[in-house]
Amino acid sequence: MSPHLSDKEPLPVPPFVHIDGVVNVRDIGGYEVPTSNGRLCSIRRGLVYRGSQPSDITPEGRAAFKALGVKKVYDIRTEKELPPKVAKPKGSEGADDLLEALQKPIVELDGTERVHLDIFSKPVAEQDGSSNQDYEDLPKNSIERFIFKMVEILANGRTLKPIFNHLAQPNPAPIYLHCTAGKDRTGAVIMLLFGLLGLPPSTIADEYALTNLGLGDSTPQLVELLLKNPNMGLDEEGLKRIAVAKKEYIEGLCQVLENKYGGAEQYFRNHLMMSAGDVEAIRKGLVVDERPIFPTTKQEGANGKVVNSEGSAQRAFGISRGKFALLICTCVMAVVYYGAGFLGGFQVIRVWPLQGTLHV
Repeated sequence: MSPHLSDKEPLPVPPFVHIDGVVNVRDIGGYEVPTSNGRLCSIRRGLVYRGSQPSDITPEGRAAFKALGVKKVYDIRTEKELPPKVAKPKGSEGADDLLEALQKPIVELDGTERVHLDIFSKPVAEQDGSSNQDYEDLPKNSIERFIFKMVEILANGRTLKPIFNHLAQPNPAPIYLHCTAGKDRTGAVIMLLFGLLGLPPSTIADEYALTNLGLGDSTPQLVELLLKNPNMGLDEEGLKRIAVAKKEYIEGLCQVLENKYGGAEQYFRNHLMMSAGDVEAIRKGLVVDERPIFPTTKQEGANGKVVNSEGSAQRAFGISRGKFALLICTCVMAVVYYGAGFLGGFQVIRVWPLQGTLHV
């Protein structure tokens, strides 16, 4: 089963969740988690939700959101995307009418705690060796500028640590994670979680690309909104290109995670400075022994290593690699035995890999 439908068809449920007034909301659970022993495991459903900013949520949407049981809402928009604590009158000194159009109101949702984490709170030069000049040297209307910003999310990932600390707790409460559209900044966080669980880049990219379905007819409004964001550095033509969640964007980020940080686990341990126990606690909280809704089709994990080598037949039987091999061996021996008996007479047959001979 795969969560891929055309734009004209209804949003697939799961992974999408209908919240009136909020687009692109989905549960990241149900994806297969690769294992080394043949167990069928998946990401826990109902724990981590992702989506767009909830500023336009309706009363019906509030009721549906409350039913999810979310206790923490992590808002990873920049400070400039939020309304100022003290509003400036239009036309007054320092007022920016264009920026005000970008600043959606902050919404407090019943029964939740909102936590604001500005992923771009530090200048690029203060992060991982890149400089503001490196960014300025890129063509103004280029995809390279956009990719640079995505890589910057990893560099400034310590800002996101409260999210991972929450998930490392015993029995963590459900969370909702959003930026403006729930596309790239949110997608980078989900990439880190999926990578930590060993999901392959192809699965990470498939999940990321679901944003194209989730946004649907809202994409033109997203472009209009992003045009007002001074952090983008792209004109309308460039923004139309990056408003699409192309798989190569997140696949490129997966490659940066591997090449620059040594993979997701090393990123959590060395860059986020999380203990081995906390990393294992995140895994334990996210993984359940349940048959996946969305099986992993490729056998390479996020680190490029084979982590789940069972074939489709073994997956269908739902048994371990060892039991599957024993089943095959038994079937072969039965065919040899009864086949020889059918042909008549006793023969001496060497059966590989057993040593010696088998008399039938």
